[in-house]
Amino acid sequence: MNKIVSGVVGIVMAIVFLAAGVFTLVTGIGHLQKLNAGKFVETQATITKIETMEVSDDDAPGGIREDYEITVEYTVDGKKVVSQLRETPKEFYEGMELTVIYNMDKPTDVTLPGTTGAYIMIGMGVVGIIVGLVLILNKIRGR
Repeated sequence: MNKIVSGVVGIVMAIVFLAAGVFTLVTGIGHLQKLNAGKFVETQATITKIETMEVSDDDAPGGIREDYEITVEYTVDGKKVVSQLRETPKEFYEGMELTVIYNMDKPTDVTLPGTTGAYIMIGMGVVGIIVGLVLILNKIRGR
């Protein structure tokens, strides 16, 4: 009975790694394609507000980590646009000017320039797929 449970747990773990790997890979490729599609335009923005929030995180000391919501303001076709940045470092401060890229089709869709995050997601996705496939192959071979 213990061997059966161990086998089921192994297959479930393999499927989880494989599914997470595929999801992360597809998300990373999609983000990279979006950034390279030519729909994003670089502009200068000013940080107008920074809010610090406490977010539950089991991996953080005390189970809580700080997260930041950074409001930026920039001009598109002579009109002021106000939006929030995602995945921003906490070294920013109110009044700081920085370069951002926004989506020409949806000017409030703004992010920092660079593709490092997309490449990291692609790499993590590939690793997840490989681990999942290795686990599945080991179960098929009876290991």
